[in-house]
Parts: sequence; structure tokens; C-alpha cells
Amino acid sequence: MGDQVLVRILNVRRDSLEDMGIKADIKSVSQNTNHDNLKKCRIQSKYAGKVTDVHKGVVYIRLSNGVNAVAHSCYDYRTPGKKDDVSFAVTRIDEERGVAVGIITRIIKRNL
Repeated sequence: MGDQVLVRILNVRRDSLEDMGIKADIKSVSQNTNHDNLKKCRIQSKYAGKVTDVHKGVVYIRLSNGVNAVAHSCYDYRTPGKKDDVSFAVTRIDEERGVAVGIITRIIKRNL
């Protein structure tokens, strides 16, 4: 109880305020898939990716090689936004959470 898991939202249905539904898929983003994908990342290497979310200063990225990544800082003077294409440098691999951790080195293309 209280565990946080990553899921892929497949469908959101809202017929009224009382009648809503969300269809989610946990298998496609399961631990095994994440750990297999993590092997594609090397520490101190740079990868392109797309920002999936920004929450309380933490930027969540989906790298082009399929790895989920988290950045706590950005070298670009601009603040990254959702759906921006970024360059990401890996500083460490977080096996427990199944993500690459690093720094956004620059924003390649803004989603304005």
C-alpha cells in the first residue's frame, strides 16, 4: 500500500462528473522492461529525449532509446517544458526506480 508505480495511460473517459474511467497499462512499463532498457544507457553519455512532465522542478524525460530519465538540473538558460526535445547527460543509473538520472545539457527544440 502506498507504493508508486509507473503506468501508461491508455484511455480516459469522462461521461459526467460522477462517471469517469481511466484505463492504464502497467505491464508495458514494468520493472523487467525498464531494467533491460537501462542497459542501453552509459554513464557520462548524452542522449536525446522528450520531456514528458515537469513537477516541482524535477523534469521527467523519455529518451529516444526507450529509457525513462529524471533530471534535477538544466544547463540551458531556459526552463524545459512538456514535450520539449532535450539533450540529456546520464550521471547515474537508478536500478531501484528503473530510471537514468542526469542533467539536461540543452533544449534542442521547444514545444511552443
